[in-house]
This record gives sequence, C-alpha cells and structure tokens, in this order.
Amino acid sequence: MRWSIVLVAVLTLVIGCVDRTPDSPWRELPLPQPGARILAFAPTPGGVLALGSIPAADVRAPAAWSTTDGTHWTAVPVHPETPYGARAELISAGTGDHTVVLGRAFGGAHSNPRMSIWSGDAHGLTEHEQAFEMFGGPHAVAVSAAAALGGADLLVGDWDGPTGRYGAAYWISADGANWQRHADDPALSSAPGEQTGAAAVGTGPRGFAIVGETLRDSIIRPWEWTSPDGGRWQRLELPGANALASGIGCATTCTVFGQSVGADPHVLCWPTPDAGALPGPAARNVEVQQVVPTPSRMLALIALDHRVSLVSVSSNCTDWQQFSLPAPADSARMTTLPAGLLVAGTDAQHTRLWLRTR
Repeated sequence: MRWSIVLVAVLTLVIGCVDRTPDSPWRELPLPQPGARILAFAPTPGGVLALGSIPAADVRAPAAWSTTDGTHWTAVPVHPETPYGARAELISAGTGDHTVVLGRAFGGAHSNPRMSIWSGDAHGLTEHEQAFEMFGGPHAVAVSAAAALGGADLLVGDWDGPTGRYGAAYWISADGANWQRHADDPALSSAPGEQTGAAAVGTGPRGFAIVGETLRDSIIRPWEWTSPDGGRWQRLELPGANALASGIGCATTCTVFGQSVGADPHVLCWPTPDAGALPGPAARNVEVQQVVPTPSRMLALIALDHRVSLVSVSSNCTDWQQFSLPAPADSARMTTLPAGLLVAGTDAQHTRLWLRTR
C-alpha cells in the first residue's frame, strides 16, 4: 500500500512501550498519561494535539496533550469554567487561527449531553461559558463536530428549528467564545416535507463542507453543503438514494464517505459531488467515524459490526484496502505524523495507541 507519510525503519521507544509482532506495521505506544482516553486529534503548527479525558474521582476530567512523534508528550493546560466543563471529555476540534474544541459531559435529570466550548492552542485550552439554550434546552437535538478555517470557527449538528421541524444547523464564531446559532438557514434547515441532518464537517479548497442527509418522500438521500466562509451555504445533492453521507476528507478535492441504508448495508465513497458512489466493505452495521486525506490516498476509520477497521482508497474511490486494528476498538481516531499514522482506539474501558509505519 502506498502511504503518503514519511516512513521510518527504526523507532526507538522508551521503556513501557508495547509490543510489536515481527513484520507487523503496527507499533503500540504508551499513552500520554495513565488512564487517558483520546477521542480527537487536531493538527497544530508545531505538531498535533490529542484531546480527550483522564480519570478524576468518580468522573472524567478534560485533558489534552501535544506531540510531534506520538512517543513524547507534553500536557496542555486546560481551564474549565463550568461544572460540566470540569467533567467533560473533549470530543472534536478544528484548527484555524486557533484551535476550537467541543467538549461533552452528561448530566441533569435525564443525563442529556451537556456541551462545552473551548479554544486555545498547544499552550493551553480555556472553556467559554455559554447560555444554556445556545447548545442545550428543549430544542436541542445534537451538536456533533467542530471545524475551523482562518478566523471562522464552526460547529455542526441538528436543532428543532423555529418552524418546529428538526433539521441540520450550525453555530459560528469569530473568536471561539461568542457563538451564533443558525437553525433556519434555507440551505441546511428542513423544508416542508423533508428532514435534514448534519453528520460531519471538514475544510477544503471550497471552504467548509458539511455532509449529511435528507429524508424526503420516505427516501433518504445523501447531501453535501459547502460555504466559503461558514455564513453562505450551497446545498449539493449527491448521487444515489437510500444512503447517508457521514464523513468527509478534503485535500485538493473533497471525498465523501457514507453507507447505504437497507437490507445489505455497505460503505460508500463519492469521489466528487457529481459522481456516483462506489461501494466498499459490507456489514450488518456500518459507521464511518473519520476520514483523513493524504496526497495519494484517502484513509477512513470505519466500524463494521461495531469493530473499527482502517480503510484506504485511491482519490477516485477505487483500490479499496482494509486493515484490522491490532486490537478491537469501538471507536477510533487518527492523524498523520512524520513517523507514520497515529491511531487511538477506544472501548468502554480505555484507549490504546498505535503507530502504523507502512
């Protein structure tokens, strides 16, 4: 398989690094801190941020670390400002002029998600307290993912809009602290007779790109929305029906991943917005978790029957290659480093960290 990342023949690890099977491309690495859960990565000018949580009494506490190689870690100070922020896990991030981070805890009478918003860089992350109904309350459905481009920070999810119809929504900020919700944008919100949903967001040559779906006439159709600045959106219907668009990765162009819906679910890949989807692996349950572009390949972490695999395709969604992770994981996140591909696999108990060097 052609990797676009720089490979190393030998990597010397500190004591406590784990095992590597002879001839295996995977090398297990120590976690940045005992008990750490890594749930997101974010690139920075000097390396990568790993985001997640650490144990704290009978709950979790937000945590972040920076690295350049996946073996040497520096703890990033985090500064919560609210009770839910102090017990949040950091689950998504985007990097523009600064890094914006989405946190999540659970609480209240119904243990609903309690979202928190953070911003900063490798030197520290600070929570910004928000009005309760900015991201929660009786009209909240979901806040799913973060992205940033230049001075614009973006969050995407779903909201019970002013028309009373659930639909895709976005939140935008110029500083990571002060946010505006848009639940009635004519391109994203649900029109009469349909229900839209936003699943993931990325950044690319056309600016921001959100992927999701619309349910109309009892048929689910995949959609992509693009905006040069996070304020003006264009809706693009992807070819196909009874399919979801649920992940996107952008290099010189954007590639969309998703899954078919029906009796025989399988992974789908759209190389361009006007090209038909090409099918990949099949399973009873398919969940696209992350898409990462490289110059020559598109990489995706996909849960097939609740076990995550690494999938690699060419830029035109052909030449499918599938690789099992070294150990079962319910969810996983990845990022590229000069030494290889860094993958964090997480189950209900803990995270394990691997570097793939070919």
